[in-house]
Amino acid sequence: MTVRDGGAPDDLARAITKASIEAELSTTVDETGIDKWINSVVEFFGVVVLLAITLLVFANAALRYTFNFGIIWADEVVIALVPWLAMLGMFLSVRRREIIRIGSLVDRLAPRSRRLLRIVTELASTAAFGYLTIMSFNYLLLFGSDRSVYLDMSAGWFTSAMFIGAGLVCLAFLAEAVSHFRRGDDDKEIDAQHPVTAGGL
Repeated sequence: MTVRDGGAPDDLARAITKASIEAELSTTVDETGIDKWINSVVEFFGVVVLLAITLLVFANAALRYTFNFGIIWADEVVIALVPWLAMLGMFLSVRRREIIRIGSLVDRLAPRSRRLLRIVTELASTAAFGYLTIMSFNYLLLFGSDRSVYLDMSAGWFTSAMFIGAGLVCLAFLAEAVSHFRRGDDDKEIDAQHPVTAGGL
């Protein structure tokens, strides 16, 4: 590693990038028992949805450019599956504490204040997604019986993603709040093990 006259390493940016990648790829939560099972099931459905979207988009594009023929219902299914993919990913990011966080404020607080702020923000997120769940359910009641244009399927199969997904995320935030409330001083140990994500807001 070469050093400039000012004492800063020339490859400081490379070192920061490497550290960031390692932090993002590291496991932030030790999954055991029922938690691991729940996350694995949701992850499986997420992979299935992502594969379906990828295959439909690829197949449709290949057919259009090769044979000037397209799967007329493919775009309809892809658009309908995107909300499911987003909500499943959101649920997993909350469960694994990989959701985007801003740690600059929390890192300056005392452990007890940090724990309290986490609980408050997680309860606020619970309330927000609880409200989204109620609104999504009302939307489902109004438009869930509509039929899709090409497949003539009930729109409820797809619009229910917002209702079910928001409900799951609401429960995930609530579980996090309860976990932080019960954990207490163990937060110090978690922060020491995972300084990037665990200390975030």
